[in-house]
Amino acid sequence: MKEFYKRILLIFVISILALLAGCSGSETTNGNQKEKTIKIGVTGGPPEQITNIVKKLAKKEGINLEVTTFNDYLTPNKTLADGEIDLNMFQTIQFLNQYVKDRKDPIMAIGTTYNSTIGIYSKKYKSIKEIPNGATIGIPNDPVNIGRGLMVLEEAGLLKLNHGVKQLTVNDIEENPKQIKIKEMDALMILSTLKSIDAGVTTNTAAYNMGLNPKKDALHIETRRDYPMVVAARKEDKDNKDYKRIVKLYHSDEVKKYIQEKYDKVIILTDNPFTIK
Repeated sequence: MKEFYKRILLIFVISILALLAGCSGSETTNGNQKEKTIKIGVTGGPPEQITNIVKKLAKKEGINLEVTTFNDYLTPNKTLADGEIDLNMFQTIQFLNQYVKDRKDPIMAIGTTYNSTIGIYSKKYKSIKEIPNGATIGIPNDPVNIGRGLMVLEEAGLLKLNHGVKQLTVNDIEENPKQIKIKEMDALMILSTLKSIDAGVTTNTAAYNMGLNPKKDALHIETRRDYPMVVAARKEDKDNKDYKRIVKLYHSDEVKKYIQEKYDKVIILTDNPFTIK
């Protein structure tokens, strides 16, 4: 009987040792730490292209950055909140804050990447001065970008706004000397409907996606730099060191060089990746 229990004990010890050895093997491969996978969602154009540079840099640090590209501005946040991806990078801090306010999803910005810009585009006119009285101009229809679009039209000298409100709407137009008609539209549809309107305000990311060069094709490019793009994560992951490392990689010399060469001041890196206003 004693022999039987000794054998049982021996089998138990061997099983535990085998289990521990197996666990150790899952963490290392040939003595090196196994590659970590982080899933990130982006939209096409600059967010995707810049993130692919980050992906190459992350690979050198043992991180497999798996990039998923979305074709709208809502699904990347919903997919993040549902845990299907770990991070996303496609939106400004203002857009994210409005999304969270409206939908209550437990996501937040953990760092900034770059300042993108929006522009005024037209297929009918080659300058702001050519835009006629009574022209119809499309602007994005989400609350944040309605105000941003109106401010770009003001920058271009087409409107004057009342800035004494928290969130600008068309009701805050104080002066409209050309009697411009404002048409609120889906931001992703503006460039494809330029034949039916006189001009449109949209992101330069969308312009790049349509094969346009904002420096050459935009009638006016936004000069403000207070709409930084952010990396978002679930609130429970806000202190994840690997995720913060991804944020830092967006500010690497390689990414900076790529942005300077490809986007020529239309896109500019933010000063500090972890200063979020």
